[in-house]
Amino acid sequence: MGRSLLHQVKGVWAASGILVAGGSRCALKQDARDRLQAAGVGATSARIAELTPISSYRTYDAYKAVSLDFARFAMSQGVQRVQDLRPAHAKAFMLAKLAEGRSCNTLRTYSAALGKFDFALASAPRRMHIPAEACLSPGLEAARQRCNRQAPRLDTNRRAYTNPHGLVGAVQEDAHQLGARLQLTAGFRVSEVMALGRADLRGETFDPVSGAPVGLVHVVGKGGFERIQFVPQAEYHALASHLDQHAGGMGISYKPYLRDLRQASDTTGQHWGGSHGLRHNYVRGFVLEASQAGLGSDALMHEAMERVGHHRVSELRTYCR
Repeated sequence: MGRSLLHQVKGVWAASGILVAGGSRCALKQDARDRLQAAGVGATSARIAELTPISSYRTYDAYKAVSLDFARFAMSQGVQRVQDLRPAHAKAFMLAKLAEGRSCNTLRTYSAALGKFDFALASAPRRMHIPAEACLSPGLEAARQRCNRQAPRLDTNRRAYTNPHGLVGAVQEDAHQLGARLQLTAGFRVSEVMALGRADLRGETFDPVSGAPVGLVHVVGKGGFERIQFVPQAEYHALASHLDQHAGGMGISYKPYLRDLRQASDTTGQHWGGSHGLRHNYVRGFVLEASQAGLGSDALMHEAMERVGHHRVSELRTYCR
């Protein structure tokens, strides 16, 4: 299967057919749910996630990177063939990351990635001769409780920043500062900011709630759901200028952006709420603005969900705690 375990792991991903680019995530999840129910197994969120193919190239690349990190770890344990991977290796990897001080959210991402790789192992063609024993899920399950109990967490009750404009002003790199401004003033996810291009700019109008001048920006969010984002005029013009100067793209990479934002939170003496903390600030500001504009509670919640690309009220309420 290849000269090294790294090469073999890449081969499993390529041959598994786990990437279904452009597929409906909701439909893929429902198919996984039906398969679990047909097998008489409880359709828990973890099991559904492990059986659902990947519909995003970005997620595919991120999960493959985690699996390669896992492969390096397994090689340090003496594993040379993908057929020899076992649950104990997955458990040891997760506990090693816990010992390194990785956050609970990061560990959950690692677990999700290895769960998908486990699915890829099970889906690999017969010619790869991967035995049933080469599975990771039991090891991930064995490590999950300890990771959830001991890993450091973001304080979800303090996710919004106390001085978000100060935070944004302290971000060093120009592109990163623009990305942070867009998250704060328009509620973008960081992945949405990174993907913006010149064709996504759709002209200018007035915000139907506040009446303020805004630009319209096309966004493809989670699950491929599309929406039009209202962006304050100053940020819209800054975005247009930036895209014109950078070949129509944002030029932002995830980890450097987070490092810059984290440094800004330290510089301004604020708790670390992640990039998502800026979306919390946006939602709180919008709710206040919409309430003052006389928007009723039902209409307000619907409008707020639309603006941040959520589809359940329970998800939105986490922003307002």
